[in-house]
Amino acid sequence: MSKPYTAAELIQQGLTHHRAGQISLAMDRYTEVLRTDPQNADALYYIAVVACHEGQFQQGIELARRSLTFRPRQARAHNLIGQALHRMGRAKDALASFDDAIECDQNFADAYGNRANMLSELGRTAEALSSFDRALALNPRSASDWLNRGATLHGAGRIEEAIASYDKALALDSNFCVLHCNRAHALLDAGRNEEALAAYEQAIALEPKFAEAYLGRALVLRTLARVEEALESVDKAIAIKGDVAKMHGARASLLRALGREDEAKTADTKATELESEKQEAARAEAEDSR
Repeated sequence: MSKPYTAAELIQQGLTHHRAGQISLAMDRYTEVLRTDPQNADALYYIAVVACHEGQFQQGIELARRSLTFRPRQARAHNLIGQALHRMGRAKDALASFDDAIECDQNFADAYGNRANMLSELGRTAEALSSFDRALALNPRSASDWLNRGATLHGAGRIEEAIASYDKALALDSNFCVLHCNRAHALLDAGRNEEALAAYEQAIALEPKFAEAYLGRALVLRTLARVEEALESVDKAIAIKGDVAKMHGARASLLRALGREDEAKTADTKATELESEKQEAARAEAEDSR
């Protein structure tokens, strides 16, 4: 008769399945652990990870917190809770959880990066950049932290520094389509139009249905006086994602530049309608959250 697996062995089997994308098999192992050890902090944590991955954020938070009751100083659990809270739109609560993670582990690079994202979202730019710098000191090969640091610098109007940060990310991951697009935005703002155009086209090559990249490409082409091509690029953006007011506004401007006034008025009307719908939806969401 074979010896039953220990909890640690079942957890390891679960992780092997989890990393292979075999979530159902992983969950079988994690839940088997809990049947004999309901207070197993590792099993609870990994089930929380699965819940968050599947978009069940509140359930994930509850499971992670339960894991913390049995093993209080788990930086990873606080970090997971912070990520789930962020996805639920609770930035301040998420920031507190990332602070808790760092309090548990002063060298947890991911928590510093996540904390920096929250600080940036909350408009606390100087603190965000400090947290990004700490994250990158611990893990200088994090392309996502270099990218997000660049976005924070760009938002603060520090364009050349933003481009330098994007370049660091690009050296680590040249297949990151959002990176190419963000870098293109910064290059456009810096007046480096030909470089911006190349960056937008690289983003589109990596993700042919990236509407934001087509819109940015159109703005560069307009700046380069290639208005017909710019209109074609905006039309591609709208074909992919037609419910964005600024795209229709850009289309109206280009049509007007081409002397197609009637079509421009129609595009303006569409942009106004979409913006009104967006504002109404935001008001409704704010009322629901009260």
